[in-house]
Formats: sequence, structure tokens, C-alpha cells
Amino acid sequence: MPVILIVAIAAIILLLLVLRSTNSQTKPEAYYDLSEEERHRHKWGYVDTRFEFDDPRNVKVTGNRYPISGFRMPHLMPFVEEMLNFSICPEDMAVENQDHNIPQPNIKAHFLKAIETQFKPDQSSMDEKDRLVHSHGQLSVDEIYRILYGSSLERVVDLVFFPQSEEDIKGVIELANEHNVCLIPYGGGTNVSGALAIPAEEERMVVSVDMQRMNRLIWIDEENFQACIEAGIMGKHLEKLLNEKGYTSGHDPDSIEFSTLGGWISTNASGMKKNKYGNIEDIVIEATLVTPTGDIKTKCITPRNSTGIQPQAFLFGSEGNLGIITKAVIKIHLKPEARKFGSLVFPRFENGIRFLKELRQSGTLPASIRLVNNNEFRFGQALKPKPTFWKGIISYFQKFILLQVKGFQPLEMVACTVLMEGAEEEVNQQEKALFRIAKRHQGISGGASNGKWGYSLTFGIAYIRDFFGQFHILGETFETSVPWSKVLQVCQSVQQELVEQAETYQVPGTPYLSYRVTQTYHTGVCIYFTMAFYGKGLEDPDKAYHHIEQRLRQVILDNGGSLSHHHGIGKIRQGFLPQVHTENSFQMLRQSKKTVDPNNVFGIGNGVFYESSKTG
Repeated sequence: MPVILIVAIAAIILLLLVLRSTNSQTKPEAYYDLSEEERHRHKWGYVDTRFEFDDPRNVKVTGNRYPISGFRMPHLMPFVEEMLNFSICPEDMAVENQDHNIPQPNIKAHFLKAIETQFKPDQSSMDEKDRLVHSHGQLSVDEIYRILYGSSLERVVDLVFFPQSEEDIKGVIELANEHNVCLIPYGGGTNVSGALAIPAEEERMVVSVDMQRMNRLIWIDEENFQACIEAGIMGKHLEKLLNEKGYTSGHDPDSIEFSTLGGWISTNASGMKKNKYGNIEDIVIEATLVTPTGDIKTKCITPRNSTGIQPQAFLFGSEGNLGIITKAVIKIHLKPEARKFGSLVFPRFENGIRFLKELRQSGTLPASIRLVNNNEFRFGQALKPKPTFWKGIISYFQKFILLQVKGFQPLEMVACTVLMEGAEEEVNQQEKALFRIAKRHQGISGGASNGKWGYSLTFGIAYIRDFFGQFHILGETFETSVPWSKVLQVCQSVQQELVEQAETYQVPGTPYLSYRVTQTYHTGVCIYFTMAFYGKGLEDPDKAYHHIEQRLRQVILDNGGSLSHHHGIGKIRQGFLPQVHTENSFQMLRQSKKTVDPNNVFGIGNGVFYESSKTG
């Protein structure tokens, strides 16, 4: 077939794809399954969902909860083996720990008696399984990998308490203060910063305060677009309640199915639709923090005020150190009238960054736009099923246009996934501006279906960590915020340092690193890294991973990045804080804690409060 004919056919198909993309406007729908099911106790997500071998070379995701569920992925194992430079066999699967050697609870008899007297029997538990679940988050190597395949946690909580009201919260804080007991707030258990790890030197009885029964919509003010909601509500449940009344919060973190409103505030969280709705500090108007010395809250809720230093600022990023967040008043928005997905392909990561910068400066932004590097782009492609005949034909001509006509290189090209939502006219304007600017940076439309696939993939892909953990592959994410001028420098420096550290620790095969720009700002971006390597044969793989990751964090700081964008500090980043804040800043925060929590009831010791957590 003459080349000119092939090009003509390919051009027609590409035009059809673009037209399909242009007409892909849909009514808003959930990106994740809204049904409830039993959760894994330690692994990520629901028990009905997991990656597993369908045969020795094919992997599939069980159930039907996510778009990636229910089909074979013939390209996944070859991709992983190519990236890590070793072979994976089902027979090499590690055996999970069945016994966790959970220590006996350290119980204060008078405190326990008071709990049993003042509250219902089902509001407290000393069950070993409950205690272990409430003693860790989702930090994959330092927590999950150790629990599943390594040594047990040295310390677990002694009792779990389930408050059902703000009065219950005040009651348990009063008892803890009276009996010298340590309380640890618990939301969805999704943190990846070690924030739930009990300080090694803590000798008091430790009680986890599980907030998930406090999940009610207290009131909604439709005239002023506000809603008051209890802090233990999970993101998915929050959106369901608001959607039923025609509204949305707009906060859409990767963990929305399991994380809580209180957790978002205490970690200063960010969501994928930040461009339209803002970060959590932009969404929350007011919140209530109950401390041992009283409540911190504003008596009158207004759009904005200038009444001196705002005490509410201490709630954002507080990480359980000061008290318990019980409820919040948030902004609500009408459910979007229209929603469009889109995707773009660029020849190199640099082109994508220049595009994002110009798009940000143009003032016309989609609700979400994320740029993935080549490794992550190919990883997303590897998760797709074998194409049908016609999809295979379309895919062939797409690749022909990209590789042969446009000259894109398979190991350099990158992609953007786009979500536009709002009024129909607004969405249409965004789409026009998006493709107009992308063209100036050699961007080509990849179609709406790829955009939707990329956005929805976020919620199902988290399960893959636990699947590969069975084969001694250690992996975790870490993030930073970076000025525009330092984006490429930070990415390249982290990549180089990882290679050097892998050689130092004699990591088998080749380490894997991917990264994506998930949020943009007027002055810079958030970069989200994923790092993994094969740890079998290493004497202490989890320690090696921890040391390597710490080095990468230092490289990020050395090259102008932040310590964290939205995961928070917890315990794994504490050692870097002197490079971020002055000693006087530490003292201001620590003295403030002594004012609201003089007896260190909330002794979890996250962030700058590690010194305050010492009790002996």
C-alpha cells in the first residue's frame, strides 16, 4: 500500500477520533464504584478487588468495581520485567504472615472502667485485630510490607474507641487527661507518612479514637452554598450525600473512597480537581477542634474576615497532635452541568511542562490536568486489555501517525489526562483553549476515552502495590512542590540519585522511577514520584528502601523542592524539618501545643512535635 494512502487513511481515522473526542460530553458520573464492601485489614482497598494471575503470564483484577477490573492484562508482566530487569514467576510468591505477635494491651484499669461505665459496650474494643489495624496507615514499606512479610510492629494501640458524637469526644478526652492516657485520632487509615506509628518511648496506655461513626451531614445551607459535616465521614460517602441534593465538594483525592474529611484537614490535603475547587484549605470555611483545654472554633461563619491571626490555621496539617477535629463547614458547589475527558500526547516531558505553564498563565484551566512521564505513560498502556479487532486497527494507525508521521519516540513520548467540568459553555471554551495551546507545544489529541481511562485508573491502580509486594518488589510514592524553573532539574536529579543509590545498596536488577505533574500553580507544580525496586536477596530490603527514599527526599530539597505537597510530615519526614523551618518556628508551635494540650494527651509526636511526645 503506498505510503501516501496509509497517511490519508490514518488522517481520516485521526479526524474521526478527534470528532469523537469533541462530542464526548457526558453527564457527570462517579469515577469509582459507590457500593460498600468489606475492606482489607492491612492492604489497600476492598477485599473483592485484587490483582492476581489468570495464568502464568497474564494478570487480571478481580470483581467489577473499577474500569480495570475483569479482563486479562497481557502486557503488564512483560512491562514490569523489562523495567526491573528480572523475571516474575507465580511460584516465587511470598507467604504472608499469619501470626503478628501482638503484645498484650497496656491497660489502665480505672480508665477502662470509666469507659465501660460511661459509654456503650460496642464503643470500645481490645480485639487484637482491631488494635493492629488501628496502629498503622498505608506506608507500604515501613508498615504494610513489614506486617505482611517482615517483623511485627513493636507497639500497637491498647484499645480502640468509637465515638458517636462530639460529646463522646469531649468525654474520652476528659478521661484521658484525668488518667494520663494517650489518644490518637484515626480517620480512614490511608496516610503514607507513618503518622499512626506509636512513638517508641511512649509508655502510657494508648487509645485509638476511630472517627468513622461520626459521618453525618449536620446541615446544608443551599442559599449560601455551605454544608456542615462531621469529620469522620469518608470522601465517597460525603460526595454521595451531597450529590443526592445536587451538590459536590469538589475534593477528589486518590484516596477518596477511604480517607475522611478530618484526615484531609489534618494533613492539609489536595485533590485532583484542585484547579476548579481548590485545595482543602480553600474548601473548608470553618472547623471545630476539641482539645483538652476546650474547643477551637469561630463563633460566626462568614466568607472571609480580618480578625487577627486565625486559630483555625492550626488545624490544617495538625496531624493529630493537638486534639480531635469533630466537624467542618465546607463550601459546596452545584453538580457540574457537563463533563468532558480528554488526553494529549507530547513528544517529550519538556514539551508537556511548557504546555502546562502556558495553560496556567492563560487563566483557562480544566478541573484536572495531569502530565505523566514516559515510564508512567507506558505503565498505563500496559494495564490495558488486548484490543478488539477494530480497536487494534485504530491503535495501529494512531501509532503510525505518532511515530512515523510526527516522529515521536516510543521511549520519550508523554501524555496528559484532562477532566473539564462545569457549565456546558465553560467546558467548550476550556477544550478549545486547551487544544489551541497544546498545538503550539507539539501536542496531539489522544482522545476522550484515553483521558477517562487515565483519570479513572487512579482509583484502581493503588491495589497493584500489594500484588507486586508478594514478589519482593518494594514500592511507594512521594511528592513535592517545585517552582516552574526547577521541575526538570528535580526530576533528573532524583532519577540520577536513584541509580547511584541502587548501585550502593546492590539492588538486584534496575530500579523503577516514574513521575507525574498532578497539580499546577501560578508559580509552579506538584510532582508525584513512584519508586520501586526488587528486594529479594537483600539482607534488609525494607531498611535499604527507607535509606534510598530518604536520600531522594534530600535531593529534592537540595534542588529547590518542598518536603511535601499534600502527604504531610508524619514521622518519615521529621528529620528534614530543620531544613524547612527555623528553631523559633518550632518553639512557637510547641508552645501553642502546651497551651491546648498541657499534659500531652495527644502524644502521637508527628511533625515538629516529636520532642513534645516524650513522657518519661
